[in-house]
Amino acid sequence: MDPHFDGVIFKTHAAELIRRIRRPFPPFRVVDARWRGEYEEGHIPGSFPAGPDGLNSLPPGTTEHTELFVVGSGPEDPVMRNVSLSLQRLGARRIVELTGGMVEWRLAGGPIETGSQPKAA
Repeated sequence: MDPHFDGVIFKTHAAELIRRIRRPFPPFRVVDARWRGEYEEGHIPGSFPAGPDGLNSLPPGTTEHTELFVVGSGPEDPVMRNVSLSLQRLGARRIVELTGGMVEWRLAGGPIETGSQPKAA
């Protein structure tokens, strides 16, 4: 990762996150910005539920080298930015928003997990 871009909030598409899941380097975590009920109905495997109000601490296992992919309900969901900014305030250095949210993820054929127990990415 290029330290010149630390603190910048990036955007990407589902295809890039699917690629990263297949080849998980550098380390990353997926942070789900949706309401808990939406998360439990179906989320990206290994994602960490943040909820639309953001977080009080970084997801477990996050280091200064961890990329954090933030996903919301649909295209340009405003709660993604709220969660991204809370991650930034907590010291996250590399934040990437999934522009199409779970709508794009499902259309791209990304894997879906149900339930409420987050797993390590």
